[in-house]
Amino acid sequence: MRLLRALLLASVLPLSAGSMEFPSLGDAKRIHGELVNVDFILRKGEFRADDGRLMKFSMPPYAIMKCQGVEADLREVPLGTKMDFLMLPDEEGQLTRLVTTDDGQPADAAHLKKFREFTEKRGIAGWIDKTEGNMVTVTFFSADPAAFQEAYKELLVAGKEARLCVANDELRTWNPGVDGERGTITEVNKVPTEYFGSSGVQVTLKVSNMLEGFRRGRVVRVFLAGWKAQDQFYGESLMGYGFGRMLNQELVENVAKEYPEQFPFRTDFSNAHLPWYQLKDEVKPPPFSEHVVCGELVEADAKTGSGRFIAELTGEEVNFTLIKRHTLKYLGADPQFAQLPTGQRYHFHLYQDAKGAFTRVSFISDDFSHASANASTARVTAIQGDQIHVGWQLPLVKDYNGDMQRAPDIASCILRVNDATRVWKADQQVKLADLKVGDVLLFNRTAELPGKRSHCTDLWIGEETHKLVTEKQRKPAVAKK
Repeated sequence: MRLLRALLLASVLPLSAGSMEFPSLGDAKRIHGELVNVDFILRKGEFRADDGRLMKFSMPPYAIMKCQGVEADLREVPLGTKMDFLMLPDEEGQLTRLVTTDDGQPADAAHLKKFREFTEKRGIAGWIDKTEGNMVTVTFFSADPAAFQEAYKELLVAGKEARLCVANDELRTWNPGVDGERGTITEVNKVPTEYFGSSGVQVTLKVSNMLEGFRRGRVVRVFLAGWKAQDQFYGESLMGYGFGRMLNQELVENVAKEYPEQFPFRTDFSNAHLPWYQLKDEVKPPPFSEHVVCGELVEADAKTGSGRFIAELTGEEVNFTLIKRHTLKYLGADPQFAQLPTGQRYHFHLYQDAKGAFTRVSFISDDFSHASANASTARVTAIQGDQIHVGWQLPLVKDYNGDMQRAPDIASCILRVNDATRVWKADQQVKLADLKVGDVLLFNRTAELPGKRSHCTDLWIGEETHKLVTEKQRKPAVAKK
């Protein structure tokens, strides 16, 4: 049971759909730390607490960060920022829910203006309190009720028009032009603000048609009078209307999260009340049935198909066995089990054994292969001693005008390097000092373990290098065949 619990806690469970309570201001625990990893789209990340612990977080839909004393999107909070992270426990009792942050700074008008512009391009977020006939009642989210009410007091009045658009718990919209409905505000009420996330403003809108997404507990974005209802950026939108197919599988609409009723088993994204899928001989497991844990591989026995890894953050040792139909990925190629280097971080897809422990492995992938499979590269934005700041970017994509565009960064993180870190460019090993801002990287690293921080083992500079290393890795396998 201890092993099972440790593995379950290794991933941050999302907020369950329909959860509709703003937590009281006194409920959160303040933990001071430094922001080191942020996923702008999925609203999650990591910070390093002052005691050295790396702590994962996810943000409920009502959560909004604060930076420079004002509300801020995750994109606007620089890596390395030190602040208080206000945390709540998740379903497993672990502090993983981030409701807001506090850097102790006075309000900065320029930062606030930037956040307002960001919000107005995407619509104000809130959740639906109730529906009745063609009336929809919404409470808006804010981390600063007084500033929110001052900003929108002239637009949030009875008689004003607005467009109500369906969104998900990550505040992502599908296509506001279609998944939305124009309405008129009929009533504006004040609601308590002694809670995290409450703006203090609740409105009732009369709409012409009730959409499927207009249900109690669902999240919406509202474009107020005079605002242009528009799609979010490519990669941020759940549809990507007007662009090519999304290659990053972590950003496409997650059906296990959005439509949990389609899955008769527990997943990493939903259905915590159901049992996990049980592997069946000669039957390919269905999508989303795996439990994904990252950890550091320490043993690999090719003869028996068994091995051992240490789960990231928890430090639990996991003895595992590869299932018959397994897949391995290393540097973008398909190696033999014996070719996987130990001492590196991998993504393990796990299933339960007969005793209920997650020891059966169907898939193993290193960080290099994981990023490659999701068409993502890390662009160096800053180099500070042994720390490399990177922004995760998607490839160029053709828009509806036929022009090639690059979407804004989807995430950012801090990588640590040391004297043992190898740096590669083309087919040559170069010095760490040769790395510069603007370089595009893929990398492998060690896992973050208790008392042992993660660091990069290898960095590969440039997309041509990435292709070259994968081709080189594949050659032995081709020759063997």
